[in-house]
Amino acid sequence: MKMLALSDIHQQANKWKILVKTVEEERPDIVCIAGDLIPKNNGILDQINFIRHMRKYAQKIKDAGSELVLIFGNDDNQLLIPDIEKGMEDGLWHYVSDRVVEVKGYEFCGCPWVTDYPFGYKYWVARETDDVLGIDPEQYGKPVVINSGNRFVDIPNLAEYLKSKPSIEASLKKTASQVKDMSRSIWLIHGPPRAFNFDLCAHGAKVGSQVVDDFILKHQPLITMHGHIHEAPEYNGHCWHGYMDKTLSMQAGQLGFDLHYVTFDLDDVVVSNLKHSIYGEAS
Repeated sequence: MKMLALSDIHQQANKWKILVKTVEEERPDIVCIAGDLIPKNNGILDQINFIRHMRKYAQKIKDAGSELVLIFGNDDNQLLIPDIEKGMEDGLWHYVSDRVVEVKGYEFCGCPWVTDYPFGYKYWVARETDDVLGIDPEQYGKPVVINSGNRFVDIPNLAEYLKSKPSIEASLKKTASQVKDMSRSIWLIHGPPRAFNFDLCAHGAKVGSQVVDDFILKHQPLITMHGHIHEAPEYNGHCWHGYMDKTLSMQAGQLGFDLHYVTFDLDDVVVSNLKHSIYGEAS
């Protein structure tokens, strides 16, 4: 079985078109997008206008014979969750945020939650653990969330807001409890682990979640796919994959105009022919 993985396709609207063309050429059995799905060229509030295009692209991916598995990421408007769930009902994709869905004999699981960052939109931000808030000391303006009228509203107390939501650790634990066979599970976790410097920002900060590292080391899923910090492979020495004991982890975020993605073959639980579209074959 051939798989294609990527993340952060929101970087440019045109990358959805490139993805369709790539799928038609590569003919993967499964395409996985590990969060940040919807372009925000005119701002996150305008993402509602893109969902019809996303459905069109997903239909073309389906027509090419591929199953599409995806989660939301921190830059996706949460008001579109019902549209994403409707697309799942219509058979366009498998939405696995905080849930487990079996596709072609593997259990696909998702975690869209990320640790805090300086940017204002906080819906997808969560504590690492119940005891660690992890609020970023640098904040670009007031923390906000989008209300039902698709308008930004201030979060008056970020600490209390985060305490009212499940932590990343709790989200991963709850989803893991639904998995029948962890050795055949494939996880789309938008926030990167600290391992492999998948979390290295252009300005040098490391912003990954230790909870994600701990989860992978403890549960040893077959594969984890990450995103969020698009530029990491460009600044960490082109490191886009690695093993944490038996678990293969990868990152294929977007930079530039070419589509960044990873392809590999999966025969039972054996991975082979692992390759990045920009950085080449895995060493």
